[in-house]
Amino acid sequence: MEMGNGNVSSGASRLQRNMKERIRRKHMNDLLSELAFVTLLQSSKVSATQLLEHATNHIKQLQERVEERRRQRALLLKESTADENKKPSGSRLPSLNIKCSDLSLEIDLICGLEKNFMLHDIISILQEEGAEVVSSTQYNAGDRMIYIIKSQAISPRIGVETTRIRQRIKDLCF
Repeated sequence: MEMGNGNVSSGASRLQRNMKERIRRKHMNDLLSELAFVTLLQSSKVSATQLLEHATNHIKQLQERVEERRRQRALLLKESTADENKKPSGSRLPSLNIKCSDLSLEIDLICGLEKNFMLHDIISILQEEGAEVVSSTQYNAGDRMIYIIKSQAISPRIGVETTRIRQRIKDLCF
């Protein structure tokens, strides 16, 4: 009889281990699905190893973006401070720089505090010209405002017309 009880208890513990393993696998699959969603991975037929490699690359790209933004901000603030020391207030303002790569567009605008436009005016121009604003940042640097606006084309096939955007922003700000 004791042998029979041993088999029952070992069978029950095996069932418990199997249940715990099933729960662990489900939890791991849920976490991997969430990781795929967060990293914007389109394909659902990817191994866990491929997903982790993709997530690692995605994180590295995000870190590079953050560092690039920090460098840009430091450069803009440094230029702004250097300009304040060299020239009377308000000269050479506003300053507009538009960078375009593939389907993305970055607008760097430095203007005086007496500006006669609002950030939403520039965002409206971008939207009207077929660009979707991804991020916008605004800094106050002494007597100047620094705007950095990142956008991308709404339609990859059509893209955006940067010369038109540049002219419309100049008309608004200058």
